Amino acid sequence: MTPVPRSRPEDHLAAVVLGQCLGVRRGERVTVESWDHSLPWARAFVAEARRCGCEPTLVVEDEATFFRSLAGPGPGAVPGAPAALAEASDAYVYLPGPEDFSRLRGLSSEELAAVVGRHGPGWWRAARRAGLRAAWVAVAGATPSAAARYGVDPAGWQRDVLRASLVPPERLARAAEPIVRRLARARHVRIRHPNGTDLTVGLDPGAGVVEDGRVDRADRAVGRLWTSVPAGRASFAVSEGLAEGTWESNRPVYDRYGDPAVTDGVRFSIVRGRLREFSFERGGAAFAAAYARGGRGRDVPAALTFGLNPAVVRGPELDDLAVGTVGLLLGDNRSAGGHHRSRFSYLTTLSGPDLDLDGKSWWVGGRPVRPSARLSAGARRASVRRRQGAPAPVRRTRP
Repeated sequence: MTPVPRSRPEDHLAAVVLGQCLGVRRGERVTVESWDHSLPWARAFVAEARRCGCEPTLVVEDEATFFRSLAGPGPGAVPGAPAALAEASDAYVYLPGPEDFSRLRGLSSEELAAVVGRHGPGWWRAARRAGLRAAWVAVAGATPSAAARYGVDPAGWQRDVLRASLVPPERLARAAEPIVRRLARARHVRIRHPNGTDLTVGLDPGAGVVEDGRVDRADRAVGRLWTSVPAGRASFAVSEGLAEGTWESNRPVYDRYGDPAVTDGVRFSIVRGRLREFSFERGGAAFAAAYARGGRGRDVPAALTFGLNPAVVRGPELDDLAVGTVGLLLGDNRSAGGHHRSRFSYLTTLSGPDLDLDGKSWWVGGRPVRPSARLSAGARRASVRRRQGAPAPVRRTRP
C-alpha cells in the first residue's frame, strides 16, 4: 500500500502529537476525545494512530446533547469523560470544547470548572493506574466564537496556535536547558522593566518544571500525565515570603469565560511576600471578584514562568509561551513543582524584562547575556530606549 502523505495541517499536527509528544508505539490503544466541531482534527488523529499501528477509539461529545444534559437536574448534570476511557488507553488526546462556550457563562464556578476540566477525580485515578500519556490539543479551541470574544481574526489566530503546536518538543527542551541550569544555582531573581516593574523574588531549591510538550517516563514518575499542545514554558516555585517590589505586565490576560475576556495593565504591589495592592487598566472588577472568592493563599506570588516557544509572537492564550517573556503566578504553584496550595491561580506576563541573578546581569531586554559580559551604563540606557520606543541618539562625526 502506498503511504498517504501528511500534506494537510491536521495530519502534520497529529503526527507531532502522537509521535513526538506522546511517543505512541505499535499495538498501543489510543483514545481520541473530541467535540463535534473539532471532528476534522480528530479524524486526522485516528488516521495517524492507525498509521502507527495503534488501535484508536474515537469518542465524540455532541454539543447539542451536552447542553440538554447540562440543563438536567441533580448533581450528575455536568457530563464528564468516563473513567473507563482512561483505564482502557495507553495514550489519550483531548480536543477541547464546546464551541459555543458562551452558553457556559451562567454556570457556577464549580460547574464551570467541571466542564472545562472535563476529566474528574475518577478519570485521573484511572489514568494513574494505567500509566496514561495524555495531550490537550488547544487548536480545537481556537474557534470563530472565541476569536470574536477576543477581538482577533479567527483564521490568523488558528494559524498561530497551529504553528506553535508544531515546534518539536526536543527543541523546546533544548531551549529550557540554559534557563534551568542558571536558575538551579540562583537564590534571588530581580526583574526590571521600563514600565515600572522592579520585583525581587527568592526561589525554592529544585530544578523547576519544564513543559516541553512530552509526557515521558520521568513525567509519569512524578504524576505528570498530561501535556498541553502548544507547549513551551519553564516554571519555578517562589519561596513563600520572599518577594518584594512592583510588577506590571505588558501582555494582556485572556479568559474566554471572563467579563471582560481581555484584561490589560495589571499592576501588583508586593510587600513581604504578599500582594498588598493591585490595579488594572481594564478588567480590574473581574479580578477583584475572583480574588475575593480565592480563599487562603490567593495573595502569594508563587512562581515565575519563562517562555520557550520560538513560534509564538503574541496572541490569545499564547503570550506566556513566547521567548523573552517572564510570567508571575499568584496562588497555587503545584504546577511549578511547589507545595503551595490555593484554589486561586492567576498568571500575568511581562515581555522584554531585564533579569539579574544574585546581583549579576542575566537578561537584558528579554535576551540572555553572557555570564561574563558586563553591560555598560550606555548599553543599559540604549536598552531602555529601545523598549520605550524612543529613537537612538544620533552620533555625529567630523567631516
